[in-house]
Amino acid sequence: MALALAVVGLGRAGRARVSALEGHPRARLAATVSRELGPAEATFEIVLEDPNIDGVILCTPNRQHAPAVRAALERGKHVLVEFPLAETAAEGAELFACARRHERVLHVEHIELLSPSQKHQRERVRELGGLLGGGLVFTAPDEGWIGDAERAGSAALRAVARLHRLVDLFGEAQVREARVEPLGRGGYRLELGLAFRRGGEALLIEERGPGLPRQTRWALRCEHGRLEDPPREPPGALFREDLDHFIARVESGLEPYVSEARVLHVLGLVDQTDAQTRS
Repeated sequence: MALALAVVGLGRAGRARVSALEGHPRARLAATVSRELGPAEATFEIVLEDPNIDGVILCTPNRQHAPAVRAALERGKHVLVEFPLAETAAEGAELFACARRHERVLHVEHIELLSPSQKHQRERVRELGGLLGGGLVFTAPDEGWIGDAERAGSAALRAVARLHRLVDLFGEAQVREARVEPLGRGGYRLELGLAFRRGGEALLIEERGPGLPRQTRWALRCEHGRLEDPPREPPGALFREDLDHFIARVESGLEPYVSEARVLHVLGLVDQTDAQTRS
């Protein structure tokens, strides 16, 4: 029987989730919650109370993730949540424990790790050897809720996808230094120095502000050469691939493509960064 899933939040990611469910042989769209959880709380409550809905896909602003995940798990729903899972590693660990208590799947999406560009970078790192130094620069506009710290969280929380990409390539790390500076017209610049346990360092720079292009630039030095920008390729059906992982986890206990330990490690890097930038 197809899993009955509700999509909560119909922004860009939510609409992509609805499209991924269209015609899916093992899941169906049972309901949508079209506004953010605050003004649409009653609708979300109806979804949680519906015994015919097996799980929820949460596509809301970052700071709404943790309370919505907790509420859904406690009502017996499986959960697929867009990254980040929570604002802190401690909160994330509590949510994973909640999922185990209620014997539900808690799946944290990280489609950037499924992308052709990340697969290319993994292959290059295998060829290039250990990291020596260099940096990764990400820029993006601050349109919509992502530009609002009250909904999106700290600069470090908004950098989770890039942190995951670096940890995926070079292993666990710790924050050596971090700072956030204002960028003209309400934007910001995050500079985050990482030291990796297997050796090497990297500087992650994130800039968000009005009119900035969305782009990622790689310039990392490795033992046998440089890791630079991957070739441009179509992203593929990443939301469908992530959905398939979630369904397989519910149906057959498939291991997640991003482990609980990895999710919590990266949230720990957010904790370290926040401690430095808020002091």
